[in-house]
Amino acid sequence: MKKLHKKILVMTMAVGLTACADLDLNPLSEGSSENWYHDATEIEMALNDLWRPDFFPIDGIDWDDDVLNRGASNEITIGTVTSQWKTSVSRWNVLYKAIARANKIVNALDKGSASGLREVKVNQYKGEAYFMLGFAYGELTAYYGDCILNNNMSLNEAYHAARSPKEKVLEYAYECFDKAIEYLPATITGQLRPTKGAALGFKARFALFHQDWQTAADAAKQCMDLNVYELHDNYLDLFKADKSKELMFYFKGNLALKKGFGLFTDIRNTIIRKVSGTAGKSPSLELLCAYTCIDGLPIDESPLYNPKDPFANRDPRLAMTIQPYKTKYSEDYAEYEASKKDGTFPEKYPDYVMLGYEYNPSPYANKVYEVATGKMVLSSDSKASNQHAAYNGLVIRKFVKEEWKDYNKYGGVSDNCHPYLRYAEVLMTYLEAKNEMGTCTQEDLDKTINLIRERAYRNTGIDYPRVKVASQAALRRIIRMDRRAEFTFESVRYRDLLRWRVAEKSHNKSMYYLDRAWSGSTNWNGLTGSESNTQLSDEFMKLLKNWDEGNYPIGGIPDIDEDGLPDLSPMEEAGYIVTFYKMSFDPQKNYLWPIPADDLLVNDQLEQNPGY
Repeated sequence: MKKLHKKILVMTMAVGLTACADLDLNPLSEGSSENWYHDATEIEMALNDLWRPDFFPIDGIDWDDDVLNRGASNEITIGTVTSQWKTSVSRWNVLYKAIARANKIVNALDKGSASGLREVKVNQYKGEAYFMLGFAYGELTAYYGDCILNNNMSLNEAYHAARSPKEKVLEYAYECFDKAIEYLPATITGQLRPTKGAALGFKARFALFHQDWQTAADAAKQCMDLNVYELHDNYLDLFKADKSKELMFYFKGNLALKKGFGLFTDIRNTIIRKVSGTAGKSPSLELLCAYTCIDGLPIDESPLYNPKDPFANRDPRLAMTIQPYKTKYSEDYAEYEASKKDGTFPEKYPDYVMLGYEYNPSPYANKVYEVATGKMVLSSDSKASNQHAAYNGLVIRKFVKEEWKDYNKYGGVSDNCHPYLRYAEVLMTYLEAKNEMGTCTQEDLDKTINLIRERAYRNTGIDYPRVKVASQAALRRIIRMDRRAEFTFESVRYRDLLRWRVAEKSHNKSMYYLDRAWSGSTNWNGLTGSESNTQLSDEFMKLLKNWDEGNYPIGGIPDIDEDGLPDLSPMEEAGYIVTFYKMSFDPQKNYLWPIPADDLLVNDQLEQNPGY
């Protein structure tokens, strides 16, 4: 039986390596048969095939503690990953397909079998192939640890190959990146292709993951010294832009093809119900608590934090990431309410408008302001009207464009750029590596995190809290909190939690939301007691009480630990929030993913990662 399985799988992988039918969007760009790679056109077609997002896996935004996914659990958060988990199997296979193709391209170029190529093109193509090799091996070491190092081994050899130590594989990945850095141009126009800076950025990313601080710092500094990239002028606008000098490697969706990437494959699940969204994937309550105040201090240390008005005096990135709203304890609440009556609301409070409607999660808000008509209309994004909306009172603002309300026309996708690698990450990588080596200076801070903070506060009229030299532990906490604030919903945090070795804290706790109680009628008049036109449940009255007393959505001030993680358990004990599901993470195994079961079945030289 084992021999039969092996024969079947070998045949399947052989087809996969030559056709990859499950990935190909354009069959003409395969370039993977043995008689291929003999001229510039075929080489370039083969390389074009590698720059599809299929070969650059994107982590789920609901794998970490920044997102509450009300619609479904996943294997990462509840700790049920096995060797048959389709994401692990797919990623392993896709990365090795990329390696096989890149090796063939390098071999063809080294042998001179591709005719009519000028040296400059040979170098560019080699650089691109080495870039793919460096990236693929970097990904494999990050998620699987030790892995098979395929230096042009035959398919038969591959099925008897043992895993090489990740240190050796990572060393080879660095070598590939270095060749890519040598061969690739600093800039390129037209189609998105790898550049020298992207190779340096990914090398720095993987070095940081494996705590190779000096390599990470050196690669990041080389990238900074290219003077090619810069921070986008406006943080909120960056994530709606079609291009930017900050975006070093990205994938842009296409509405005509109804193709989106990462978060943008299912935007219906993130937007308000007033435009037929579900708000099923929402910012977590922990994320709301993780942003600092405008003095740079965490909310459990800053005298500026008011738990009854959680968006006031906070890092501006909070309201650019999570849709802000007013509470009755906001200083200008009376003016805010008056503006909806005199029609000045859209001009005075544009940040409180989402997709044409006021965002107001108050359990009293049975109506919201509609910009198009200037009228108050029935709300379908409030628990007063719909128990299945805004489960914790929060919705995503970052990335949201006006066009999102037309998502049905485009198969539920958007054409936002998924920022796979951006310059802000390079700056933060450099700073973190320097701090971990104990060599961080004020100059390092001013050319990295302080530039990023200044951008966040630009045009707000508020001076940004400049980070100053402090102890290694103090800076480590600041860096970790700022990375969370800066890269939210960009599929960065899960990887950060793994490399910091804090996932056993972040993923062994509850994910919270609000009690699902509601008024019981979409025609409720918003009043209580004898003035109410419907019988209100005790559970719903408790929600109203929490709003009235300023304990909505969380109440109180949670403690923030040394890694920037808030503890919301006292708020559950106080009755402000409830557990939706418990996350689970086993530190003895879940810091690595399992080797796919089928590969173990056909190769008795492979060993599984511990615990699987």
